[in-house]
Amino acid sequence: MAIITSIDCTLPRPDITTLQQNLKTEFSQRLLGGAPVLPMSAEDVLSFVMAGTVNLMHGFVTQALKENDPATMCCDNLIIYGAQHGINLQASTRAKGYVAITGDSETETVIPPNIRFVGASSREYKLDPEVQFNPKTMVGGGAVLRVTATLAGPEYNLGAGEPLTVSTTFPGIDTEATVVGNGITGGTANETCDAFRVRVIAAEAAGVITTNLNWYLQQSAHYPGVTRVCSDECEGCCDPSYVGLYPFMEGVYGDADEAPYGVPPAAVLDAMTLWMFGAAPGKGQGLAPVGMSGRFLPALPTVMDVTVTCFKGCPGADDRITTALQAFLRASYCVGSRICKEQVRAACYRAIGLDPCFSQIVLTFDESIGREDNAYAYLDCGHFVVLGTVTVTQAPV
Repeated sequence: MAIITSIDCTLPRPDITTLQQNLKTEFSQRLLGGAPVLPMSAEDVLSFVMAGTVNLMHGFVTQALKENDPATMCCDNLIIYGAQHGINLQASTRAKGYVAITGDSETETVIPPNIRFVGASSREYKLDPEVQFNPKTMVGGGAVLRVTATLAGPEYNLGAGEPLTVSTTFPGIDTEATVVGNGITGGTANETCDAFRVRVIAAEAAGVITTNLNWYLQQSAHYPGVTRVCSDECEGCCDPSYVGLYPFMEGVYGDADEAPYGVPPAAVLDAMTLWMFGAAPGKGQGLAPVGMSGRFLPALPTVMDVTVTCFKGCPGADDRITTALQAFLRASYCVGSRICKEQVRAACYRAIGLDPCFSQIVLTFDESIGREDNAYAYLDCGHFVVLGTVTVTQAPV
């Protein structure tokens, strides 16, 4: 009696009427010598009971199979399954980022520890208690502060440039503030079962996860305030178990054309190192896996000056070259890079267009340059290039 012909993919649920007819046929052939089974006889009732039992057992077996597959198991069993494999349901998180404040530039103004900032829909932000590097005073009319949302949720995420309001009037501090860096990010809601299921299945599909340099760069880019992060591209061998990373927070600590050029202070770098590598490097206390150690390091600037002798189309050329080169250098090179001199000269020409006429463009680097030849300038390890002065002089034709 072949009720189930294949279990290759799913178990077909047998029909009770079909089962009962098959059982009556078996009873007729085996017990009654081919005589029909009479209605409401013992054989007829027994065939119904057995058919219902088989149908019910199919449901139990099907559910058991579903509860062994993370794609179909119920949420409670999925949470247990994920925990057994090192994956836990995630709670909501608070958004974090940097805020720039302004105020009296003539005196040193105390920044109150209870300062609050208010955004749209009365969403409130406070100084981040997780860090110790927030300034206590404002000098020179401005300061940047690491803040966190007072409550969890994605609605507290804000993009760079979004306005905030200081909730209480403080002497010497303006009521307007601005989100800087990479915005106030990281706020999430409680993870849903569906989202958790996607993570568990993706983790199983990935198998063994190994980290590479791109993984460290991607993770570091999510840290509050980070606008870009680099690894050292300088010449020389590196220890594969040690990762040196150079974060930049432009708009938070200076800018691309303003010292310190986005390089965070030591206290911020120490906090980032603790976040990624833990207090005991190599033991897997941070995001980095066991066996991997490293640090977030301060990049040092190497200044490049540009001198142009112009024969035609000179007015305003220095400003246009400056703007174009700052964007080109930031987009093309990072820490320890090899700088192609002809590409820099070509960027100068693209900034001006076809009408002006220049002589050879001279690039001059300060004493921190590693070495240079006719084609390239090689930045020293831990150094990045910044644009110094652009000098355009008029020359007779």
